[in-house]
Amino acid sequence: MVVLPLVPYFLLAIGIILGWRSNNGGLILTCLALGLAYFTLSLTANRNSGPNGFQVSISEATRILLPWNLAFFATLTRRRLFTPMGLVCAALVLFQAFLLLLFCQTLASPLSRLITEGKVTWPLFYRVLADYSTRLAGWLHQDALLDFTNLSVLALLSFAAALTFLALRFSRTRDALSAGFLGSLAAAFLGLSGGTGPSCMVYFSASGLTLLVSAVDISFSMAYLDELTGLPGRRSLNNELLNLGRKYAIAMIDVDHFKKFNDQYGHKTGDHVLKMIASKLKNITGGARVFRYGGEEFTAIFPGKSVDEALPHLEVYRKIIETSLFVLRGHERRSTDKKGKNPSNGNKKVKITVSIGIAAPGKDVTTPETVLKKADRVLYKAKMAGHNRVAT
Repeated sequence: MVVLPLVPYFLLAIGIILGWRSNNGGLILTCLALGLAYFTLSLTANRNSGPNGFQVSISEATRILLPWNLAFFATLTRRRLFTPMGLVCAALVLFQAFLLLLFCQTLASPLSRLITEGKVTWPLFYRVLADYSTRLAGWLHQDALLDFTNLSVLALLSFAAALTFLALRFSRTRDALSAGFLGSLAAAFLGLSGGTGPSCMVYFSASGLTLLVSAVDISFSMAYLDELTGLPGRRSLNNELLNLGRKYAIAMIDVDHFKKFNDQYGHKTGDHVLKMIASKLKNITGGARVFRYGGEEFTAIFPGKSVDEALPHLEVYRKIIETSLFVLRGHERRSTDKKGKNPSNGNKKVKITVSIGIAAPGKDVTTPETVLKKADRVLYKAKMAGHNRVAT
């Protein structure tokens, strides 16, 4: 029982380290805010005296401020801590803690000596401050709705607004970290609504653990998945090559004339083309495992299949791409007209094709790496033969 209350601090400290390593300022600030909130509740629970203005004010203010902080920090996951915005947010968290201690005016506060000396030096200021602190206690500790007796109406509204915001954000991004922030806030809500007993420790531990799992998941995605297309990337491909059996076929797929397409329509439109190619490649038949190799090149591995067995599936995929016209929706061309203006493409339809080279282990190629290189050479042969074809 001595060690268990420290578990939330341990989990949140790991979260801060992960956020530091991944330059995730939002994760660092969220773990810091959760740690301060848990410390605040532990501080009020460990006082021997009954509920007073200090306890009511600091606990209720924590319940109101935490959801707003977590919702805001969820938007900072791509920012580093040591940037102007990151430092301002960190200072904001510490400033909130300072204000709570100041308004609560407790002798157990780290500001107790300052408060004691200040009452002698500025008696009028501290009488006004005491009056506002008493009003704050009565205002925050109102009767709650439903069965949430430990949450005021204002705290419930804060949590409802923050949970709604994070739910909408997750529905838009669909990434693990957004889900982690949503789950972490939900766990913190249960912890804060359950009082300051063992349940608070359990729920705050769950809150920190949720953030850790989502941070590890997003780190895995960054390392092994291609951000643009969502396909497994080169690192995943290398791992797959290490685990292939004796019989397999590897296909290299390249978008035809992609450089000219980028020069004419812009890289943003080119990215949309790559997404379209990848979305079709995910549905390729034959049990193929697909990867983004790099640039406009993709790789498909057919475990347990020969070249002849994999060829029909590649032909079907090539024809699907050939017949799927890509629609340009109002993007501007890079090329200019005679007046020097960029004309709009409107809803112009463009034909996209791919060239494919496929290879399998043989006498001259025995390892997956050499088979991959052979497939790349065969791909070049398909391009030289006129593009939009599968070469073996």
